[in-house]
Amino acid sequence: MKIKQFEKRVARVVLTAIVAVGSAAGVAHAAEPSYSADLATLFNEHQRLLALRDACITAQPEKKADLSEAYQDWLNRHVRIVDDLDNRFAAIIKRASKGQAEYTKNYGKYQAEVLQLREEDKKALLADKEKLAPQCAELPGYLRSPKSDIPTLFPAEFKRVYRVR
Repeated sequence: MKIKQFEKRVARVVLTAIVAVGSAAGVAHAAEPSYSADLATLFNEHQRLLALRDACITAQPEKKADLSEAYQDWLNRHVRIVDDLDNRFAAIIKRASKGQAEYTKNYGKYQAEVLQLREEDKKALLADKEKLAPQCAELPGYLRSPKSDIPTLFPAEFKRVYRVR
């Protein structure tokens, strides 16, 4: 599965959130853009898979059980990473917010943008069903494969975000 335009768009939302909120708090450091980009890359992979899974279920409802099971297998292997990435994103927003009300507003704003982009990309995938069909056919096997593991796909980014030596 290759990186799609969707990932770049979600990366912009995540980076915008990190930079805008981070700058507002005065926490921008020289190393942060690399960390922000790496965090966005890892975060995006989950969003990309959700959009593709949802598009495949819509296009091929008869394969919903297999797609859902394969995604659940992937998520079971990645639950700690996905939860941690969500927590890191929330922490950046919280650190930059001036109280709970602003945090709630900022967090909701950026989550809504990610969801909107995911829905737009699902629609874009569904617009070209000929291109989508082979992706849907490959998706369950891909999700069950170690090739879909975030640390395998993005080893440098994973290493920098988690400071793995």
